Amino acid sequence: MEPIEESTGDSRLAERLATATPEEREQLLRGLVLRHAAEILEAPELDEESNFVENGLTSLRALQLSKALMNDTGLEAPLVAIVEHPTPTLLGKFLSETYEADAA
Repeated sequence: MEPIEESTGDSRLAERLATATPEEREQLLRGLVLRHAAEILEAPELDEESNFVENGLTSLRALQLSKALMNDTGLEAPLVAIVEHPTPTLLGKFLSETYEADAA
């Protein structure tokens, strides 16, 4: 399944997350993580299973990724989560689970 691309600042993202099934929500968030990570790491060939550290993640870039994700989603994306979930797939799943826990 291909990630659904979201543009930064898309006011529809919150609505799409709220109405999405858990699988769709995870897909939306995975796509968002992938897009931001590729931009921040300057790695256009990044894919869903690419490891952030192996693609040049530094503490500064992790902070940038964390802030970008929090700005777009309103979800807490701590630096430790990026290290513990080092691929777009894993971080997207983490954010989806965080969204579901916050909504409960």
